Amino acid sequence: MSTELLVTMGMVASRLGGVMMLIPAFGARGVPKMVKVICVIAMTLVIGPTLPPVDVSPTFAHLLVGVMTEVIVGVLMGGVVSFIFGSLSLANEVMSNQIGHGAAQLFDPMLKVSHGPLATLGTFLAALIFLGTNLHLVLFINVADSFHAVPPGGVASPIGGGVVWIEIAREVLEAGIGLAGPVLVLIFLIHVFVAVLTRLAPNMNIFFSLGMVMTMLAGCWMLMVMLPYQFEMHHQMVSTAVERAPDVLRFMDLVQ
Repeated sequence: MSTELLVTMGMVASRLGGVMMLIPAFGARGVPKMVKVICVIAMTLVIGPTLPPVDVSPTFAHLLVGVMTEVIVGVLMGGVVSFIFGSLSLANEVMSNQIGHGAAQLFDPMLKVSHGPLATLGTFLAALIFLGTNLHLVLFINVADSFHAVPPGGVASPIGGGVVWIEIAREVLEAGIGLAGPVLVLIFLIHVFVAVLTRLAPNMNIFFSLGMVMTMLAGCWMLMVMLPYQFEMHHQMVSTAVERAPDVLRFMDLVQ
């Protein structure tokens, strides 16, 4: 096996490893590291021999820069999907706090942070939809195609790809608030109703005796009604993000 082929395989594995660190489900803390390593090695053995060898000097400095660059490229590509994937978790976190579940924090292995029970449940269900609809396979295919569009070692500076993350962050905030909107409106109307009752009967502790119960029951009911719509919209957004993942390469400085 030639040195150029080994360098090419190493850079392919670096980009794939960067993607694997952030994509949903595979990047979760509960997934064994050996599974991620085996997936990266398997895809490298399939993709690497189909690419032209990297024409670089096999010095330590060149290899280090090339590997770091490819890892950053992979992280930027995987982050596009990971950010969008967090929109449902953001929506459910907002709803959990409004319904009254904010005090019950659970660790979310998908995003590696603590969330309310609704946000954690939503993340698990979204991960099952991501895997069940084979979006992870579509993402791997798009990443494999990116090696033919921009070969390993073809990126001079990957920093420009971060521009896509700014646009994605805006979409995540809009989607998170939009998905939680119906529950927020319902909770607001309940608070207005409880405020009117409190004004009419100031000596009664209506908020704690009636308001919290109505908020939790109505919020859980609205969430149950909204779940199919939430997952459908979330699936469409993630599908679009999977197709947009290779677009970060267009904003990077390529080797001429």
